[in-house]
Amino acid sequence: MSAVLRVHLTWAMKTHPVFLRQGLEVAEISDHEWRVSDARVAEVGAPPVVGFVLQLDGMFEVTQIGRPGRRTYFRSFDAALGELRS
Repeated sequence: MSAVLRVHLTWAMKTHPVFLRQGLEVAEISDHEWRVSDARVAEVGAPPVVGFVLQLDGMFEVTQIGRPGRRTYFRSFDAALGELRS
């Protein structure tokens, strides 16, 4: 006689805050990481991701999509977003 064991895994997806600043859509990934999309681009669907911001030892590291290996650092979150606007 064989037994069938059914396991149902359920979990609640954690949602992170999303806000607009400087014409960019900023989605919190964690308490020190953000995904940044260009909300100024009028396309159907989600706005394109332009980069990521990581808070690191009091600085903000910017990684831009399309510029692999390049990291720039800023003293403020707004300055980091300004880099991604250009």
